[in-house]
Amino acid sequence: MQIGFFIAKKLSFENQQGFTKTITILATLAVAVSIAVVIIAFGILLGFKQEIRGKVTGYGGDITVSSYQLTSGSENSLLDFNDSVLNSISSDKQIESVYPYLNKAGILKTDSLLEGLIFKGIPHNYDLSFYRKHLVKGNLPEYSDSSDSYDILLSESTALLLNVDTSDRLNLFFIQNGDVKLRRPEVVGIYNTGLTEFDKKSAIADIRMLQRVVTTEYTQIGGYEIKVADFEKIDKTTNSIQASLPYSLSATSIIDNYPTIFQWLEIVDTNVIVIIALMFVVAVINIVTVLLILIIERVQMIGILKSLGANNKSVLGIFSYQGLFILLGGVIIGNSVALSLGLLQSKYKLLGLSADTYYMDSVPFHLPLSIWILINAGAIVVCFLFTFLPASVISRITPVKSLKFN
Repeated sequence: MQIGFFIAKKLSFENQQGFTKTITILATLAVAVSIAVVIIAFGILLGFKQEIRGKVTGYGGDITVSSYQLTSGSENSLLDFNDSVLNSISSDKQIESVYPYLNKAGILKTDSLLEGLIFKGIPHNYDLSFYRKHLVKGNLPEYSDSSDSYDILLSESTALLLNVDTSDRLNLFFIQNGDVKLRRPEVVGIYNTGLTEFDKKSAIADIRMLQRVVTTEYTQIGGYEIKVADFEKIDKTTNSIQASLPYSLSATSIIDNYPTIFQWLEIVDTNVIVIIALMFVVAVINIVTVLLILIIERVQMIGILKSLGANNKSVLGIFSYQGLFILLGGVIIGNSVALSLGLLQSKYKLLGLSADTYYMDSVPFHLPLSIWILINAGAIVVCFLFTFLPASVISRITPVKSLKFN
């Protein structure tokens, strides 16, 4: 066993005086607080990004392919469903799924109220897991590829506004080429995603029903909704899809469709990075400070060791190990506190939020294993490197001076 490790172990766990012990405990707690804050900050940041991104992409997909339009609006210019385009998009390895969709504005009418909504028409094989997760009442619709369905999903805010419930049938009016077309859909399910602005203006319907509103056939769609395997590569994937499309079609990422939301997330990233940097600085300062105090407390011991032939490197090893013990203790305590709080928040939603402002009703927490390992490894490596700063103090201590030190 190295002499530095042996002495550091004795000093840290078996032979600490009252003042030294207090300083060591305070330094360990300070490191623990810094680590806990960093983990919690990362967990909340990644939780926010995952939750908001998941909700926005749940509504509109990661990438959409549609016709070029000179004007902006919720309704897309119609295009013919094309198997070759669908196969071309699906051939990209970054693509998980592709679905045709059709948006159509309609007016829901009850006995006393009217409400305009954008109905998103989806096919029978559409992945409804997003709406299943946020379903608050009723059931998900079951659409067919051979018959029209008049089942719809409404948001909770729309249902409350119109005072309707599941199993209610409503009058639904569409305006197409100057003609008013009436349908009588049934509300089979009610959902609440927390994205209030989206919920207020959207509803889900069968694409076949909407196709029969805009044409007499089932060949017209508004575009293709695409899910990607790796969201971090969405820009590259969007460009790759665009290169394979006919000149009349345009591929647009969800980031370009809703830039304000993703710019807000970038600002949150910046704020959290500043907090993390400050916490690491605090941890480093605490480690260096406590080691300097320990060195001053052990000046006479350092002098005796040097008089017995120990060099500066050997003596520094003692205090570097002491710093490592403090650091590891802080990391263990900080992780225990942060992960426990994160688990409690995820399970019981102790801290609530205003859904109108933050798009969710509680503080989210999501910390992948890779990020957790990176945080802890980074903290240990960075702080441990700074334990070598007191070397200049140790190098100036001589046996003669140490014996005079009191």
